[in-house]
Amino acid sequence: MKIQQLVHSIDPKTGGVAKAVLDLSEAIEDLGIKIETDEAQISKSLVTGIIAHGLWQWPGVVAYKNWQRKRTPYLAFPHGMLDPWFKKAYPLKHFKKQLYWWWIQGKILENAFAVCFTTEEERTLARNTFWPYQCKEVVTGLGVGDPPGEGKSQISTFQKQFPQTRGKEILLYMGRIHPKKGLDLLLKAFVSQKRANDLLVIGAPISKEDSYYKQLRKEFKGKEEQILWTDMIEGDLKWGALRSADSLILPSHQENYGMVVAEACSVGTPVLLTNKVNLYQEILEYDAGLIELDTQRGVDQLVSQWIKGSIQEKGQNALKCFHDKLHISKTAEKIIGLFQEAAKTPSHEN
Repeated sequence: MKIQQLVHSIDPKTGGVAKAVLDLSEAIEDLGIKIETDEAQISKSLVTGIIAHGLWQWPGVVAYKNWQRKRTPYLAFPHGMLDPWFKKAYPLKHFKKQLYWWWIQGKILENAFAVCFTTEEERTLARNTFWPYQCKEVVTGLGVGDPPGEGKSQISTFQKQFPQTRGKEILLYMGRIHPKKGLDLLLKAFVSQKRANDLLVIGAPISKEDSYYKQLRKEFKGKEEQILWTDMIEGDLKWGALRSADSLILPSHQENYGMVVAEACSVGTPVLLTNKVNLYQEILEYDAGLIELDTQRGVDQLVSQWIKGSIQEKGQNALKCFHDKLHISKTAEKIIGLFQEAAKTPSHEN
């Protein structure tokens, strides 16, 4: 068996999809299956199956046209791009996407051997966003691998890079700076409730020309003495931040999965989420954190519970949630199983 992944970009600055693709590739290889990841085209060598990541771009089109010619089965990973939040937030873009759906995107999903959803919540939300909607739905999950490196060393690396974090109670946000992430709600909640020893760490790639970033910095100018903007952190610095934090917070208005949630759980760091992060049901199931609405009141409550210490004792629950639900190996096994099933299915039934 040989699998190929198609993805628009594997640059980690583009968000969680790139991280997911790389982790999935490693997990599939660990199971003894050959896999390659391409940002350009179909492999010239024979492949058993193709995974097309994302919608609205070339990977799905290429996989679909290759299926038309060669009947090579493919899986489509929407990665949250069928979430109805975008329909409400960007109605003009949604109208253009509906036209594209009628032209080819709907056919791409309909002819995929399976459309892979990362959570049950994502699968449910996807059904009423575009019309007509017809596909074989499978919840494969997603996740991350075992955390790399040595914990104490990573914490030391993080503290050396950011000495102001030593001895602090750390609330960590890690992700992009984007309106859908709810950072404005988080900053308001933290600034209004912080204690003397609290520190909010915002681990996010910074573009000083970004309008939303400039708006946030202007709005909270003079109130940021206990807020640390790190810019993007990777490798041991990132894992040091996750291990140093008392809790990770993700106040998003829309979040398909939240790879950083799985990463936090993998090192026993409990999480504070809104109910718009699609992993929230798994977190609730294992009591690995706290969930609130994606409103100012909801995020205020998350920060308040963190300050009261209501989250810190959930670390062991977070670890169990990771091992049971959020480990990438389980997704790799399901994907291999789908391609094994596809190999036994006559192409005309796909």
